[in-house]
Amino acid sequence: RSTAKINQLPQRSVANPYSPMELANSDQIEKLHKSSMRILSELGIRVMSSRVIDIFEGAGAIVDRGRFNVRMDESLVMEAIGKAPSQFSLTPRNPKKRLSIGGKNICFGLVAGPPNVHDRINGRRVGNLTDYENFIRLSHHFNAIDIIGNQVVSPMELPANNRHLDTYFANLSLSDLSFHCTAIGRSRAMDGINMMAISRGISVEDMRQDPGVITIISVNSPRLFDDAMAEGLLAMAEYGQPVTVTPFTLMGAMTPVTLAAALAQQNAEALFGITLTQLVNPGTPVMYGGFTSNVDMLSGAPAFGTPENTKANIITGQLARRYDLPYRSSNANASNAVDLQAAYETGMSTWGAVMGGSNMVYHAAGWLEGGLTASYEKFILDIEIIQNMTEFLRP
Repeated sequence: RSTAKINQLPQRSVANPYSPMELANSDQIEKLHKSSMRILSELGIRVMSSRVIDIFEGAGAIVDRGRFNVRMDESLVMEAIGKAPSQFSLTPRNPKKRLSIGGKNICFGLVAGPPNVHDRINGRRVGNLTDYENFIRLSHHFNAIDIIGNQVVSPMELPANNRHLDTYFANLSLSDLSFHCTAIGRSRAMDGINMMAISRGISVEDMRQDPGVITIISVNSPRLFDDAMAEGLLAMAEYGQPVTVTPFTLMGAMTPVTLAAALAQQNAEALFGITLTQLVNPGTPVMYGGFTSNVDMLSGAPAFGTPENTKANIITGQLARRYDLPYRSSNANASNAVDLQAAYETGMSTWGAVMGGSNMVYHAAGWLEGGLTASYEKFILDIEIIQNMTEFLRP
């Protein structure tokens, strides 16, 4: 067995010293803002949680309980998001790897969510805990990875209602990085909060002032906020843990086919969730999440790393800065193999994220097949892409 090591750059915090790229002019950004405010005030968001409906009604929103619809005016939205911090920190069990999120800082995360895993020796297979643990070991070893996403691959052999406990334990015992909680329901989020607090030797109350975990809340585009995601958001916000609100907006499927319309819808959905975090607990750290791309108009399959996806990454950064919020994006690809397509699509979306001023690039290493597969070989190639990018960002 070879004992040769893979050379890598030293572990360091990465910041983007360059001014963010701007594709939309100030008038266009304001048009997107006004269009999203019109969506929220005239059409509203469908909410499947009575608790969330109660919170918005108490804040002065217009509620139609029969249609599960919540509408609100611009003043409610802007007052709420004005209470969100423009920057926050995330402290894992190793305080030397504390992340500062916001400003010019940028961090890169492990792929999250695929049900399948692939390598050249064993081929494509259903995700399992052994492979999950291997990816966590890799993320701990490679300095390019700053944070663990929500389940790099789902361990499908374990019961769905408690497999998150096994993955949280792997995160904490095989690495010393912060990680994303699973926020499908309140209990999964609370388990992540409690386990991180135990690993740090502090109380959950202490972690309110010094967050250790984060989550992704995916809005079910178009304009639907489900009850499980709502409960996860409420738990995280109540305990002061950061929340990233990310609409799943694919042009031609979940949104109209044009980029402008998709971004207006994305903005409305993101601001709805961000507003909710501040109504629950003013000052809760929150990120503006963008995941707008297009579908293949022949097959309907999601497409990533396209010119439209790259433009969306950049303009979404402009919107996040419009509201003075940290920005999360992704560098996804849609290739079914670790090939040239996978590389150039990842390169395109990485540039869009970085030049758009992203503070967190989610799914940055290991994503393949439009998110259906976590790939070992793609992980290694993505580490090299990240290292090249961080060297480009070195002043």
